Amino acid sequence: MVRIENSAKRFQLLADPIRLKILLLLEDGEKCVGELTDALEISQPKVSYHLKLMLAEDLIQRRHEGTWCYYSLTTDLRKWVHRECEEFLDSTIGV
Repeated sequence: MVRIENSAKRFQLLADPIRLKILLLLEDGEKCVGELTDALEISQPKVSYHLKLMLAEDLIQRRHEGTWCYYSLTTDLRKWVHRECEEFLDSTIGV
């Protein structure tokens, strides 16, 4: 059951439109918070909140350069989704 709960938590990352948009923007390459804020037309604290959630699940990574932070994907999104689905389905056999 722990695996199912972990999968649900990870899939929730993709259930939010703002996070999906951030992930799609990051597919084009590394971005700073300001670039994400401008592209999404939402506040910096809101963008930072969503980035924090994705960082906690290792879906994205952060690189510091002076006072700036740059974010990028840690994996190919298609592979990540596929792996999550496979692991979820494998864990539910016999449940």
